[in-house]
Amino acid sequence: MRVVVISGFFNPIHCGHIDYIRAAASLGDKLIVIVNNDKQVRLKGTVPFMSEEDRLKIVSNIKGVDSAVISVDKDGTVCESVRVEYYKHYTDYFFTSMVFANGGDRKEGGIPEDILKDELGIGMIYNVGGEKTESSSGLISRAKDI
Repeated sequence: MRVVVISGFFNPIHCGHIDYIRAAASLGDKLIVIVNNDKQVRLKGTVPFMSEEDRLKIVSNIKGVDSAVISVDKDGTVCESVRVEYYKHYTDYFFTSMVFANGGDRKEGGIPEDILKDELGIGMIYNVGGEKTESSSGLISRAKDI
């Protein structure tokens, strides 16, 4: 069983996120989505448009998502959350590999989670879901202008 892990703020969720999720789901047998927590939203310099619980509920109900969790990390990464998911699954008899799939706006060598390649032996995939087509901050900005 190949486990695919992705992460995102989904603050708010938009069509680009759906493309990302569906593309990631096609890469393996199980898709786990890590939803960045409200503290991480603030660390990014924005405010939660929707609570982490609401974002989790929406993401959990998207076709192709097998499991969704709120990030346990206290910094701007999801390294600890990926570790937690890895150790939940690596003892499963059917587990063969884990990959961390990055959206279209992420490139190799440019993310903190790259350290997990050597630490855990997980694969990294970039540009999942194609080029970035929308942004949550852009949606919020346009809504403020109305």
